[in-house]
Amino acid sequence: MNHRELAEQIIEKIGGVGNINQSWHCITRLRFNIRDKDAVKLKEIQDLEGVLGAQFQSGQLQIIIGSAVAKVYQEVQQLTEGKIVSTDNEGGKKGNIFDQLFDVISGVFTPILAAITGSGLLKGVMAILVVLGVLSDTSSTYIVLNAIADATFHFLPFLIAFSAANKFKTNPSLAVTLAGILMYPTFMANAAGGEITSLSFIGLTIPMNSYASTVLPIILGVLLLSYVEKYAKKIVPDSLTIIFVPLISLLVTAPITLAFIAPLGNLLGMYLEQFFTMLFTVAGPVAGALMGGLMPVIVVTGMHYAFFPGTFASFDKFGYDIMLLPLNLVANLAQAGSTLAVFFKTKDQKMKQVAFSAFIPALFGITEPAIYGVTMKLKKPFYASMIGGAVGGAIFGTFVVKAFSFTVPGILALPTYIETGTNNFLFAILGVLSSFVVAFIMTMLLKFDRGEVETKEIFESKTVITKELPSPILSPMTGVVKNLSDCPDTTFASGIVGKGIGIIPENNTVTAPFEGEVTMTTPTNHAIGLLSKTGVEILIHVGIDTVSLDGQGFERLVNVGDQVSVGTPLLTFDIEEIKKRNLPLFSPIVITNSPNFLDVIVSVKADERITSGQEEILIVVD
Repeated sequence: MNHRELAEQIIEKIGGVGNINQSWHCITRLRFNIRDKDAVKLKEIQDLEGVLGAQFQSGQLQIIIGSAVAKVYQEVQQLTEGKIVSTDNEGGKKGNIFDQLFDVISGVFTPILAAITGSGLLKGVMAILVVLGVLSDTSSTYIVLNAIADATFHFLPFLIAFSAANKFKTNPSLAVTLAGILMYPTFMANAAGGEITSLSFIGLTIPMNSYASTVLPIILGVLLLSYVEKYAKKIVPDSLTIIFVPLISLLVTAPITLAFIAPLGNLLGMYLEQFFTMLFTVAGPVAGALMGGLMPVIVVTGMHYAFFPGTFASFDKFGYDIMLLPLNLVANLAQAGSTLAVFFKTKDQKMKQVAFSAFIPALFGITEPAIYGVTMKLKKPFYASMIGGAVGGAIFGTFVVKAFSFTVPGILALPTYIETGTNNFLFAILGVLSSFVVAFIMTMLLKFDRGEVETKEIFESKTVITKELPSPILSPMTGVVKNLSDCPDTTFASGIVGKGIGIIPENNTVTAPFEGEVTMTTPTNHAIGLLSKTGVEILIHVGIDTVSLDGQGFERLVNVGDQVSVGTPLLTFDIEEIKKRNLPLFSPIVITNSPNFLDVIVSVKADERITSGQEEILIVVD
């Protein structure tokens, strides 16, 4: 279907225009705030031609479109123009505080990414021209180009103010005015001179800080403005609203922001920057490997937006980023490497076409088509890309590779790693090539469904040789069965990881559900993967978000490569510790190579109590 038809289908299956509270898009996803989640036909949206995936994440409905997202969003805008009535109540289900935080950050930054990435790319081009001797960094041409490239970052509070006003549903002109107050020349000059450190205003002390290039001060200020303006509208008569509401809003918001909120935002940004700097100073290779390997999962969940404030705080203080952009770069190129390997290895012509079309945007940093259309769909290439990203991340962490401008983390971003007099650019090339090559080779080596048509029966000497049936899959835990679709984590609930069930555990031990080999463990010991002798791959994940416990309360009893029998204890965990941290006990048990089989059937009923090692929970149909 064309873009218009796809937009019409999406709006219809969302529940109509009346169910949309707010809409925007990022590089590959349509994003919606929805009033009634129950009215959204998520499965039907996922099945639409042109849709790579759909999920509720971080308080948003995210629909992954890919490279055509801007064109589809344009049609959505035309179909909904003047019909969306924003309300304070977004269905009454705003999620936990982290969901709300991610929703706010993504809602503020995605509308202004075009300006940020375009300016960042121009800085990279300028760096190349200077290194090649084409352009002098003291020439007037360079000064003009630098002004064009740097204006976005210097005056970032203005862009964020406008975007935040739309997110918080307040007056954009007042929000931009508030940004202007923060960056007023008198305040900026005092901050730069250092002679006047503060000003007194009706009993308040206003610190003289520079808020150029900052993020959190203006976001917090516009948030306060939204509440002040809303309250002012309630107390001012309608006939006088246009006069007195702006006056009250600025007179109340600006002093409070200058005296308290903006300095607090600066302080929070400083702590974020210090945390990431310390992390890489203390454990650079380990932190780089973990973040580089896990970055695809972080991107899938949309949690990468949580790093934006810290990234801009680092740019503001040091002029570079060592966390989000560098590790996203190696992860994205690893996705490209795995996708290219699938193109060469698969014999399925449709998958070959999809892989090639997804490989090109992945090179340039747009990885959702590769993730949802190729690697995650085939599972093992996704694991290979994580390994490649971890290798590249370890190299970046070891040599503390720096990105000097914000742009989309693809091959075009490499010039933003040029630093005169250092090997930063060479280390960046080394890390990127390593992640690409390792992911490519690992994908070529790992076995996955390549699309061959194989004969199930081979006749030799009048004897029929049939494929060995998969072994029965017994329960690895004692507890109560739940439908996987009820999982609090949308990635598991949507079936992206694989088909299976959930269990609410009643004791503290996980045992082997079949005879096979341990293939995967985690540093925090909250999850484990096994491979049966008949080719069934299973992932047992204890609780949701239990990675945040950092291994506390978990003890792994086996290692990768160990052979296990039915009932072999794999790991133990502290149920009370999970409850104390208010984390869900819901434990997904999924077949990660589900696409390799005709079907995976759940053989127990929801809410039924089962015993570890006794009841069969899943049947794999080959």
